[in-house]
Amino acid sequence: MNFEYIREAQVESEELRNLYEALYEEVRQAEEIYWSEPQKAGIWLRQATEKICQIYNLYYEIGFPLSSSLETYLCYTQQGEENALVSRFLSVVRSDQRDRLEWLRVWGDECVFMDENPEEIGRNQDKLYLNVKKMMGYMLEVTKEMCQKINHMEGLSGLIFQESLLPGYLSPREREIQEKKRRRNNIRRKLCFWKRRSKG
Repeated sequence: MNFEYIREAQVESEELRNLYEALYEEVRQAEEIYWSEPQKAGIWLRQATEKICQIYNLYYEIGFPLSSSLETYLCYTQQGEENALVSRFLSVVRSDQRDRLEWLRVWGDECVFMDENPEEIGRNQDKLYLNVKKMMGYMLEVTKEMCQKINHMEGLSGLIFQESLLPGYLSPREREIQEKKRRRNNIRRKLCFWKRRSKG
């Protein structure tokens, strides 16, 4: 797994500890289904992004209600008071971190849209996989920076997202063999279907 370091973070309060545990559980769930259901993995990562915003909000005492949505932390509105909180929130993270959080929200929103419109998953399978892979990489960078800044953790700089650490990983050769088997099985099923039809 790629995110074990989150569990090693020393956390001051029980409330923060609960958020860290929830964050770890969400990224773990995303890793578990990365290969089989990338769209749902993206939704888990979007929820994890919200937890990160909640952690910053609580640690820096920004003032958002804990029930605030991801959009509330990252998007300006018509309300002056809410905009002031957004400005305070964005001031505690570096510009790179802000950009990553925003991209995680955007890609996560696409996964939510596909959840509500399942026919879109088949039409955008390649884009979906690439976006979720980018989400994983950004999630690693965002959580590393958070753990370095808030928890003063060291030795995280060289970590990068590795698909080979995920449950169910297959090497390129193994994936090629699996794909050939899948194609052969599809051909057999089609032949059986046409034979049954011709007999009927």
